[in-house]
Amino acid sequence: MMHDIGVCGARVCGAVIKAKGDCMERQLFQRAKEAFLSGRARPLEFRLQQLHALQRMITEKETEISTALKQDINRSQYDTPLLELIGIENEIKLAIEKLAQWAAPRPVEKNLLTISDEVYIQPEPLGVVLIIGAWNYPWALTLLPLVGAIAAGRRSFSFHC
Repeated sequence: MMHDIGVCGARVCGAVIKAKGDCMERQLFQRAKEAFLSGRARPLEFRLQQLHALQRMITEKETEISTALKQDINRSQYDTPLLELIGIENEIKLAIEKLAQWAAPRPVEKNLLTISDEVYIQPEPLGVVLIIGAWNYPWALTLLPLVGAIAAGRRSFSFHC
Protein backbone atom coordinates (compact mmCIF):
# COMPACT_ATOMS: atom_id res chain seq x y z
CA MET A 1 0.00 0.00 0.00
CA MET A 2 1.35 3.44 -0.92
CA HIS A 3 0.53 6.68 0.89
CA ASP A 4 1.31 10.24 -0.11
CA ILE A 5 3.19 12.03 2.64
CA GLY A 6 3.53 15.75 3.20
CA VAL A 7 3.18 18.60 0.78
CA CYS A 8 5.54 17.52 -1.98
CA GLY A 9 4.19 14.16 -3.04
CA ALA A 10 6.85 12.03 -1.38
CA ARG A 11 5.68 8.44 -1.22
CA VAL A 12 6.80 5.87 1.30
CA CYS A 13 6.19 2.16 1.86
CA GLY A 14 7.08 -0.44 -0.69
CA ALA A 15 10.64 1.02 -0.67
CA VAL A 16 9.71 3.98 -2.86
CA ILE A 17 10.59 7.47 -1.71
CA LYS A 18 10.24 10.12 -4.38
CA ALA A 19 10.78 13.71 -3.26
CA LYS A 20 9.99 16.60 -5.59
CA GLY A 21 11.09 20.18 -5.11
CA ASP A 22 11.66 21.87 -1.79
CA CYS A 23 9.39 19.73 0.37
CA MET A 24 8.88 19.09 4.04
CA GLU A 25 10.66 15.72 3.92
CA ARG A 26 13.71 17.21 2.26
CA GLN A 27 13.77 19.97 4.87
CA LEU A 28 13.53 17.39 7.67
CA PHE A 29 16.40 15.44 6.16
CA GLN A 30 18.49 18.60 5.76
CA ARG A 31 17.87 19.62 9.39
CA ALA A 32 18.79 16.11 10.59
CA LYS A 33 21.93 16.16 8.46
CA GLU A 34 22.97 19.57 9.78
CA ALA A 35 22.36 18.39 13.35
CA PHE A 36 24.49 15.31 12.70
CA LEU A 37 27.31 17.33 11.15
CA SER A 38 27.31 19.65 14.18
CA GLY A 39 28.67 16.70 16.21
CA ARG A 40 26.27 17.29 19.09
CA ALA A 41 25.12 13.64 19.18
CA ARG A 42 28.63 12.15 19.19
CA PRO A 43 29.43 12.24 22.94
CA LEU A 44 28.21 9.22 24.91
CA GLU A 45 26.83 11.53 27.61
CA PHE A 46 24.47 13.15 25.09
CA ARG A 47 23.31 9.77 23.78
CA LEU A 48 22.67 8.53 27.32
CA GLN A 49 20.74 11.71 28.09
CA GLN A 50 18.56 11.17 25.01
CA LEU A 51 17.93 7.52 25.90
CA HIS A 52 16.96 8.44 29.46
CA ALA A 53 14.63 11.15 28.15
CA LEU A 54 12.96 8.67 25.79
CA GLN A 55 12.55 6.18 28.63
CA ARG A 56 11.07 8.87 30.88
CA MET A 57 8.63 9.99 28.15
CA ILE A 58 7.36 6.43 27.64
CA THR A 59 6.92 5.92 31.38
CA GLU A 60 5.19 9.26 31.95
CA LYS A 61 2.92 9.01 28.88
CA GLU A 62 1.98 5.32 29.03
CA THR A 63 -1.69 6.02 29.79
CA GLU A 64 -1.93 8.62 27.03
CA ILE A 65 -0.24 6.29 24.54
CA SER A 66 -2.66 3.49 25.44
CA THR A 67 -5.64 5.84 25.12
CA ALA A 68 -4.47 7.09 21.72
CA LEU A 69 -4.00 3.54 20.40
CA LYS A 70 -7.46 2.63 21.69
CA GLN A 71 -8.92 5.57 19.75
CA ASP A 72 -6.81 5.08 16.60
CA ILE A 73 -6.76 1.32 16.08
CA ASN A 74 -9.10 0.05 18.79
CA ARG A 75 -6.33 -1.72 20.68
CA SER A 76 -7.13 -2.77 24.22
CA GLN A 77 -5.49 -0.50 26.77
CA TYR A 78 -4.15 -3.62 28.46
CA ASP A 79 -2.43 -4.86 25.29
CA THR A 80 -0.47 -1.68 24.56
CA PRO A 81 2.12 -2.08 27.32
CA LEU A 82 2.64 -5.72 26.40
CA LEU A 83 2.71 -5.33 22.61
CA GLU A 84 4.41 -1.96 22.28
CA LEU A 85 5.98 -0.43 25.35
CA ILE A 86 7.69 -3.20 27.33
CA GLY A 87 9.91 -4.13 24.39
CA ILE A 88 10.92 -0.51 23.85
CA GLU A 89 11.69 -0.03 27.54
CA ASN A 90 13.83 -3.19 27.59
CA GLU A 91 15.69 -2.07 24.46
CA ILE A 92 16.40 1.32 26.05
CA LYS A 93 17.68 -0.33 29.23
CA LEU A 94 19.97 -2.59 27.20
CA ALA A 95 21.31 0.36 25.19
CA ILE A 96 21.99 2.37 28.34
CA GLU A 97 23.74 -0.59 29.94
CA LYS A 98 25.87 -1.53 26.92
CA LEU A 99 26.49 1.84 25.23
CA ALA A 100 30.00 2.37 26.60
CA GLN A 101 30.97 -1.16 25.53
CA TRP A 102 29.47 -0.73 22.05
CA ALA A 103 31.28 2.59 21.51
CA ALA A 104 34.66 1.45 22.88
CA PRO A 105 37.58 0.86 20.53
CA ARG A 106 38.04 -2.80 19.59
CA PRO A 107 41.57 -4.15 19.28
CA VAL A 108 42.63 -5.58 15.94
CA GLU A 109 45.24 -8.23 15.33
CA LYS A 110 48.57 -6.73 14.31
CA ASN A 111 50.46 -7.77 11.21
CA LEU A 112 53.92 -7.07 9.84
CA LEU A 113 52.94 -3.59 8.65
CA THR A 114 51.27 -2.57 11.92
CA ILE A 115 53.52 -4.32 14.45
CA SER A 116 54.74 -1.05 15.98
CA ASP A 117 51.37 0.70 15.81
CA GLU A 118 48.37 0.78 18.06
CA VAL A 119 45.64 -0.75 15.90
CA TYR A 120 41.96 -0.79 16.72
CA ILE A 121 38.52 -0.25 15.24
CA GLN A 122 36.74 2.83 16.58
CA PRO A 123 32.95 2.76 16.10
CA GLU A 124 31.77 6.10 14.69
CA PRO A 125 28.32 7.53 13.93
CA LEU A 126 27.67 7.45 10.17
CA GLY A 127 24.90 9.93 9.46
CA VAL A 128 21.15 10.25 9.23
CA VAL A 129 18.60 7.43 9.49
CA LEU A 130 15.12 7.31 7.98
CA ILE A 131 12.75 5.21 10.08
CA ILE A 132 9.56 4.07 8.37
CA GLY A 133 6.91 2.86 10.81
CA ALA A 134 3.68 0.99 10.20
CA TRP A 135 0.15 1.60 11.39
CA ASN A 136 -0.34 -1.69 13.27
CA TYR A 137 2.45 -1.21 15.86
CA PRO A 138 3.20 2.50 15.52
CA TRP A 139 5.21 2.91 18.70
CA ALA A 140 7.27 -0.28 18.62
CA LEU A 141 8.09 -0.15 14.89
CA THR A 142 9.18 3.47 15.14
CA LEU A 143 10.85 3.72 18.54
CA LEU A 144 12.78 0.44 18.53
CA PRO A 145 14.91 1.54 15.56
CA LEU A 146 15.13 5.01 17.12
CA VAL A 147 16.77 3.54 20.23
CA GLY A 148 19.49 2.01 18.05
CA ALA A 149 19.92 5.24 16.09
CA ILE A 150 20.31 7.27 19.28
CA ALA A 151 22.75 4.75 20.75
CA ALA A 152 24.80 4.87 17.55
CA GLY A 153 24.92 8.69 17.66
CA ARG A 154 22.91 9.07 14.50
CA ARG A 155 20.17 11.58 13.72
CA SER A 156 16.85 10.27 12.49
CA PHE A 157 13.43 11.20 11.21
CA SER A 158 10.43 8.98 10.59
CA PHE A 159 7.33 8.41 8.50
CA HIS A 160 4.32 6.22 9.23
CA CYS A 161 2.48 4.16 6.64
